[in-house]
Amino acid sequence: MSDSCALPVSAQTRLLAVIGHPVGHSLSPLMHNAALRYQGIDAIYLAFDVLPDELAVAVDGLRALGFWGANITLPHKEQATDLMDSLDPLAERVGAVNTVVNEHGRLVGYNTDVQGFLEALHAVHPRGATGAGCLVAGAGGAARAVVAGLIAGGAREITVFNRTSSRAHALCAAASRWGAGSCRVVERGDLGRAAEEADILVNATSVGLGVSVKESVIPVDTLRSHHVVVDLVYGMEPTLLVKSAVARGAATVDGKRMLVSQAAESYRLWTGKPAPFEVMRSSVERVGR
Repeated sequence: MSDSCALPVSAQTRLLAVIGHPVGHSLSPLMHNAALRYQGIDAIYLAFDVLPDELAVAVDGLRALGFWGANITLPHKEQATDLMDSLDPLAERVGAVNTVVNEHGRLVGYNTDVQGFLEALHAVHPRGATGAGCLVAGAGGAARAVVAGLIAGGAREITVFNRTSSRAHALCAAASRWGAGSCRVVERGDLGRAAEEADILVNATSVGLGVSVKESVIPVDTLRSHHVVVDLVYGMEPTLLVKSAVARGAATVDGKRMLVSQAAESYRLWTGKPAPFEVMRSSVERVGR
């Protein structure tokens, strides 16, 4: 079925959503609605901007209104774990939920970010994290998924930087429980050296979100051609980090690639069908062109 064939909204139309703050930039509705149309599934995907203090009410609303499921994005992924009726083992281990499935009134939390990150990384770096020294900026739900993925992928060493160092230390402690061979925290003064010494650099913060933000947590003057740079942020145009990495000949992955990879698994969990990956990818790649 062509993705241009829109199904009429009816009383039987299933509801899906992304919940975050902010969500005005989100490409998830465009991507998921393209996939639903392509496969002829009677459902619609919406976006809701929800403040942290209102997350519990919003999650209860998913159950009360019979939503098929939802995505949870910044800054709610960790808080959402306490609001589920049950957690998939990976979501429980990572301590972050990005996908909710409504199973007859019971909300089950999943984490598809780990798989999404690894698939995006392998797309530009076939060896993945095997034997690599990795620097991760951030310590929230997205960063936890990245660190879990790096450990599963065989990273040699993981270095974590976060504006609040106590959160970075907590993430490294969790990484040790997950089987990390080495995880250390770096302070801002040593961030440049840590970036220079790493093989894989990951921005798992929201810095760079929006076209007005021309900043990078990871110092761009440290970038070299041997680096693999992954920026989980996406927007209408590449972030400063991605632009700088491309200019220096580094392999890069922007947030759109991971967005599609994790979304494809969310889609499968909701619908029971393999996601039309290329339809989803092309829908977001056209944005900003």
